[in-house]
Amino acid sequence: MFNYKIGFIGGGNMGSAMALRFIESGAAAADSVIICDTNREKLDVFAAKGCAVTDKIADVITDAEITFLAIKPQAFFSLKEELKDKIRSEVVISILAGKKIASIKEVIGHIDGAVVRLMPNLACRYGKGVTLADMSELDNTKKERVEKMLSALGLLVETEEKDFNFRSAVSGCGPAFFFEYYKHFFNECVKSGMNEDIARKMVLQTAGGAAELALNSQETFDKLIANVCSKGGSTIEGVKVMQKSDLEKIVSETLAASKKRNDELENA
Repeated sequence: MFNYKIGFIGGGNMGSAMALRFIESGAAAADSVIICDTNREKLDVFAAKGCAVTDKIADVITDAEITFLAIKPQAFFSLKEELKDKIRSEVVISILAGKKIASIKEVIGHIDGAVVRLMPNLACRYGKGVTLADMSELDNTKKERVEKMLSALGLLVETEEKDFNFRSAVSGCGPAFFFEYYKHFFNECVKSGMNEDIARKMVLQTAGGAAELALNSQETFDKLIANVCSKGGSTIEGVKVMQKSDLEKIVSETLAASKKRNDELENA
């Protein structure tokens, strides 16, 4: 028997976002979650919510039914002595960028349970994320349980490991790319004399509304663009400028650069 349903090794940005979402969505009761980190301030946040907290990895891997590996990939191999052949959890879920399941097993050693590879994004904090998951080692019962829990984070996309590096460039890195785009819209609004608060809200509401329109439609992106444009109108003039620019090349090179870095991390 385990005292905790979920345990996190690492309470950084992503680990915290996931843990808080699980608690606030009801996917896990606060007192069924244990968080391990060396940062006392981070632990205090979770302690205040009723979670168990610790700075000892052993408390998680021996007492949590599901253990999330949420530390930085660069620090993972330094934990080999604390992890190898010592994990009792039924499922180990890794969110380490660029680390294959085989690499995870080299560090954690023998485990009676299964290893899942995951790549969420920060929007999971509000249940609006995209989470890539290789759950190939789970039996049907465990898979159903894990899927139900992860669905609290947003869209869950089953993904083979060979496809992780490109897909995580899209969904894992993607929020930053959209923010970069929004930033330039925002800057132009401010240059026009608009109040910064109003400019920010307008840009984000427009972007969010556009996404909502697309999510609730089966139409192609070209048709969605055409729906906003009218012949001789102002929208089509702006769209023409974008279509003549190197936007397609910029997007292609952006995703390629992030995938390349994922490949490098995977082979490091």
